[in-house]
Amino acid sequence: MVIKGSEVPEQNGRKPYPLAGHQITVQHFVLWVTTPENPFRPHKHERPEFWYIIDGQALVSLDGHEQAVEAGDLIMVAPWVKHRLRTDSRVRWICLG
Repeated sequence: MVIKGSEVPEQNGRKPYPLAGHQITVQHFVLWVTTPENPFRPHKHERPEFWYIIDGQALVSLDGHEQAVEAGDLIMVAPWVKHRLRTDSRVRWICLG
């Protein structure tokens, strides 16, 4: 599931992303830089993850369904969903999982 940051209204200097029902226990925090030379390859695992796009543009694939993402977008990856992120340029993003 992708929450487009551009669609989350700012309220008093903050953007509250709607996460009800999607909470996770965080066991890792990773800052990724994905480029054509350093792709984030398809895989799946038992733990859910949240990805937050810091800057750049990419295509996220969740079980084969691709969607364009950009800075400010939040991606929720459910357990056992095959996922990947690819870009033609450079994208920086955070993975919490």
